[in-house]
Amino acid sequence: MGGTDTSSGGGADPAGAGGTGEAAGNSSGGTTAGSAGTGTSSGGSDSGSGGSDSGAGAGGSGGQVNRPEVVLAGDNVNANGPLETTVQDLSFSGGGHILVRPTTLTTEPNKKHPVAIWGPGGGTPPRDYLQLLTRMASHGFVLVGIRESTGDAVLMSAAIDWLEAQDADQNSPMYGRLILDRVGVFGHSMGGLSSEAAAQTDKRVSTALLNNSGSFEHNALVNVKIPVGIIYGETGQEAPNAEGDFNNAGNKGPVWLGKMKGGGHGSGPWDGAGANVAWMRWHLGGENSRKDAFLKDGGDYNNTGVWQTQSKNWNEWKNWNE
Repeated sequence: MGGTDTSSGGGADPAGAGGTGEAAGNSSGGTTAGSAGTGTSSGGSDSGSGGSDSGAGAGGSGGQVNRPEVVLAGDNVNANGPLETTVQDLSFSGGGHILVRPTTLTTEPNKKHPVAIWGPGGGTPPRDYLQLLTRMASHGFVLVGIRESTGDAVLMSAAIDWLEAQDADQNSPMYGRLILDRVGVFGHSMGGLSSEAAAQTDKRVSTALLNNSGSFEHNALVNVKIPVGIIYGETGQEAPNAEGDFNNAGNKGPVWLGKMKGGGHGSGPWDGAGANVAWMRWHLGGENSRKDAFLKDGGDYNNTGVWQTQSKNWNEWKNWNE
């Protein structure tokens, strides 16, 4: 897998822009963690408020299904969770990817970790987003950040393939510990386009979250039935595309659109980091109490504070454990 770094997993993250390429266009000042460095954080158990262990398939309803309990740690999405985190370089499909995960994975037989794939902005390495990715890992997620986003699903699907191989390999620390029938995809700018592509083509994907992104033709979500969220900045170059994707009358699936007032092209991964964590804890972790944060007036990400939001097609949708 390459070298291993251990990054801080406890306490609050610094906000702000960082890195090169598209990540440099943030709305806030400061810098984000570019490389993991070394060191450990305050520890913690791998237990926490987990999703239900029974329910139907992703986004639907049906008979009872025996499902593992989801490993989720902590509760405050605006700060790191209690778990120590590890960052590793990965060599599949030409290399340049990173694995970000809790240092100690659960060993309990009926618990597994949720999985998400991150796509970086154009010209920006995935390590430039460690502020967000290590926060998510410290909450219990196992993530792969692909080396680049080209607007298609190839590397995101390859990352899921690699994780499936690890989950099946008795010599891997991830053996039998991952939830891979409902994977989240999310990304910044071009990474959002790759997320849309994966949502269209990979049946293992159960939700997508775009950060400062949207398709140029405004039609990428027409055939997508899984839940999709779009975060964009009021002054960001992506605004017309984000709005165009949401407003397409042909959309059939549930979509949430969140504009960050005063935000620029990098607002989502940094100032919107808490919303990213909350979205994935809701959709992958089954924390349905977080639904109101996005869909109810006055929720944390619904027409309150910096958020101006719209949503549609949610009435018939049910989460995997409802």
